[in-house]
Amino acid sequence: MTSAACPGFVEFVERGQTTGDEVMVLAERLLAPVRSAGVDTLLLGCTHYPFLARTIADVMGPDVVLVSSADETAFAARDRLGELGLLREGSAVGRHRFLSSGDVDVFRELGSMLLGSELDATSRWPLPT
Repeated sequence: MTSAACPGFVEFVERGQTTGDEVMVLAERLLAPVRSAGVDTLLLGCTHYPFLARTIADVMGPDVVLVSSADETAFAARDRLGELGLLREGSAVGRHRFLSSGDVDVFRELGSMLLGSELDATSRWPLPT
């Protein structure tokens, strides 16, 4: 098993910079030991890393499978909800609710860049009572 800390990745994502020369140079430097180890599968173990998946994939090459811990957690949650009989039936559409314990405007702006306009309805956490 090989692991690597990737300081700087989070900061790039939180600035909304998920591509470009600077991100590529950092990824090449940080992932060099992982490439040298010859891994065939790379777990993206941080919630920020899937936003850099294209760059990480380009650095690691086509023979390395990227696994998003976020996706795998969602799949496990879906399976568990199914076991408990709590999945939505048919074509019912769910709703999203976004909460931020930090600066709501900053979260909304960055979230909208990364996830889409549905973050327009972000509220402050904890909610007023």
